[in-house]
Amino acid sequence: MSVPLARALALDRPASRYWFWAIAIAAIAFLFRLVPVLRGGGLFGIGNFYDDGVYYAAATGLVHGRLPYQDFLLLHPPGMTLLLTPFAAAAQVIGDSYGFAVARVAWMLLGAANAVLIWKILRPIGPVAAVFGGLGYAVLYPAVYVEKSTLLEGPATTALLIAMVLLQPVAQDGSLPRSSVFAAGALLGLATTIKIWGVLTLLIVLGWLLLVRRSRVALQVMTASAATVTIICLPFFVAAPMAMWNQIVRDQFARPRLAGITILDRLQGWAGLDIVDRSLPAAITVAAVAALLCVAALAWKYPEAQLAVLLMIVQGAFLLLTPLFFPQFPALTVAAVAITVGAAIGRLTGLVRAGPMRVGIICAFAGALLVYASGYATVTFNRPFPDHFKAFTTVTPGCVTADDQTALVLTDSLSRNLKRGCRFIADLGGHSHDFAAASGRDSTRTRNRAFQRFALEYVSSGSVTILIRYRDGRGFNARTNAVLDQWPLLAHWDTYEVRQPIELG
Repeated sequence: MSVPLARALALDRPASRYWFWAIAIAAIAFLFRLVPVLRGGGLFGIGNFYDDGVYYAAATGLVHGRLPYQDFLLLHPPGMTLLLTPFAAAAQVIGDSYGFAVARVAWMLLGAANAVLIWKILRPIGPVAAVFGGLGYAVLYPAVYVEKSTLLEGPATTALLIAMVLLQPVAQDGSLPRSSVFAAGALLGLATTIKIWGVLTLLIVLGWLLLVRRSRVALQVMTASAATVTIICLPFFVAAPMAMWNQIVRDQFARPRLAGITILDRLQGWAGLDIVDRSLPAAITVAAVAALLCVAALAWKYPEAQLAVLLMIVQGAFLLLTPLFFPQFPALTVAAVAITVGAAIGRLTGLVRAGPMRVGIICAFAGALLVYASGYATVTFNRPFPDHFKAFTTVTPGCVTADDQTALVLTDSLSRNLKRGCRFIADLGGHSHDFAAASGRDSTRTRNRAFQRFALEYVSSGSVTILIRYRDGRGFNARTNAVLDQWPLLAHWDTYEVRQPIELG
């Protein structure tokens, strides 16, 4: 072999390893999101959580000229609706169900990209930190849970991570192009228009920039972020200012604190232990949280990880204080947790000079990661949706209603309803919060008479209705269920029903 050829091959090996780890991390992250879905209800199943169908329905409404806040209720900023609009537009050709399935796969790919971005952020610390950080995010349950379908936290995390990549020269005391600063600010503004919690993330980033004495950069980031929020939100606010304020701010802040959720439950989610579908002993949860705090102390040594440490601690404290807590909430901190843990592992291996001991530490952490990942052996996402329901909705000459808009999406009824001028509701359950906030009374759905009247009026407005969500006591009370029981039952599967609304004496 000639000397120039040997030299070229030697130079090419680092690049090959670089791309190998990037591709491997992305593939693992994608498979950990896809396989539990295929093992469960599939890409055409009902989500474990109600919200993914709400966001997709809102985007479909927008494609058909319905404006959120003005024409239908939406309890979140409009960023997510705009992100899903291309998929809802494609659904006008391929069908609602296929558009939704493609969007779900796109969110899984987004999760794979997020894992690679974390690997890239940790690369300056070292390959061990980068690999463990990327693989950690790939399998951590809060990340997998929100990126298996169209939930808010996935794209918000992507926006944050790209902003962190753009701002990374700040941590290394390097110069930063103004274009990168404004792009980072725009991305943080975008995250805020996806989920209002992005305001907290923006404040943490601004605080970090002030901590490292980059006040001018902080001002530019804040300016770009404010401009992005204005550009995205202002058209909707002009169309319905009071309704938009009430739905995004008033209705959310008026929601009651969930009963039965303890501090230990929140800490368990923050530590990524919700992969176990039960409450763990307090000692295990406390030990995991203590380990995270020790990890934060180790990671703080690296300027590249300090922003992640701040995000993990401050956002984690916020999760303990917020009145609401749902399974997707720990995803607020999961990227910061992965970066912090990866940096800490890199720090530990860097402190050990003896080769065998370093290999032992790496093997120990790799074993722990494998044990954690093995928890997915029994995890499934989504519930199957009965195919034969579509036979009743397809031949319906009028409108089809449902207590969960996902049912309309999966039967390809949503866009057909909108074309026929049917009444459009993106978030039926969200109206209960709106009614409660407007009345000033803290009441559950079953005790909220305004919601019961509204829901019954809506589901009875169709030629057929699909009932899959609120018949189990979580939404409809006994009186509403008594009315529904009198409607002819056309089809059923498990607890799901297709009924024909009729007028009763």
